[in-house]
Amino acid sequence: MKALLVGCTKDQIVAAQQEPFIYNQKLLRSQLDLKIQHVQVETFADISEVCKTNDSDVVFLLPDWRETAENAQKIIKTVREDNPNRKLIFVDPFAQTSSNYFHLLPYVDCLLKRQRMKDLSEYKQQFIGGSMFTDFVAKQSDFDLNGWSVASEVPEGYEDRIATGWNLGTARRFVKVLRPPVFWPKRPEVKDIDIFCRLALGSQQKKEWYCQYRIAAVEALKPLESDYKLATSARFNEEGLIPRRQYLRETKSSRIVFSPFGWGENCWRDFEAVCYDCLLVKPSMAHIDTQPNIFIEGET
Repeated sequence: MKALLVGCTKDQIVAAQQEPFIYNQKLLRSQLDLKIQHVQVETFADISEVCKTNDSDVVFLLPDWRETAENAQKIIKTVREDNPNRKLIFVDPFAQTSSNYFHLLPYVDCLLKRQRMKDLSEYKQQFIGGSMFTDFVAKQSDFDLNGWSVASEVPEGYEDRIATGWNLGTARRFVKVLRPPVFWPKRPEVKDIDIFCRLALGSQQKKEWYCQYRIAAVEALKPLESDYKLATSARFNEEGLIPRRQYLRETKSSRIVFSPFGWGENCWRDFEAVCYDCLLVKPSMAHIDTQPNIFIEGET
């Protein structure tokens, strides 16, 4: 069986979602007789052109999140009509449980979310901002989302096509840390930081709603400074972010990693905490289905 993996790699998250196909290529071929072809493109129009001339049995579509919902529907509908018997798997690019692309469900066999609502009936709810989390902060904390929303209506009867895919935990960099060569001795890190929470706020010129939430999260830790050693900050891009090397050094040296939600519910920081033997503290993930699932209430 032949599979086509077609899409963009503009950002590191989309690129990370393609990595399991690369490092598992031999396994996929030996166990499933699945031969993977990778084609990198930038737009839905490019995806359509590639699909026209490709004879793969299965196509995994990994688009850029910046394209309009209208353009996406027009093109994916055409891709389906051109070859109605081919399996189409749409790998949704949005970080949160919601999406701007649910209207594509009638034209694909499956829409994979790296995290989705456990209860699919929740997708019938009209949440402010599109997700349970944005709805919560808008109502409970009186945050003004300024019209910000990642949302689309799920066509009636197509809820079961929303499936759980794979999250950032499958990124190659985490696999390398968690599965080192047997001859590679692991040296225990000195844990001299009690709580780590370094947060990015995006552009100061265009303050998103989550800036308020993340600033409030860091402020909530300040009373602990008198008794514990903290490595915390919430900075706009213009202020200069913590250098990557410092960020990783502090993570490795921390006992606790505090990871509030951002655009999406899980993020790189969650898996970095696991890789470097930190206790991960974050809002409840009980309403979310995600794989690999490191968020088991009362256990992990």
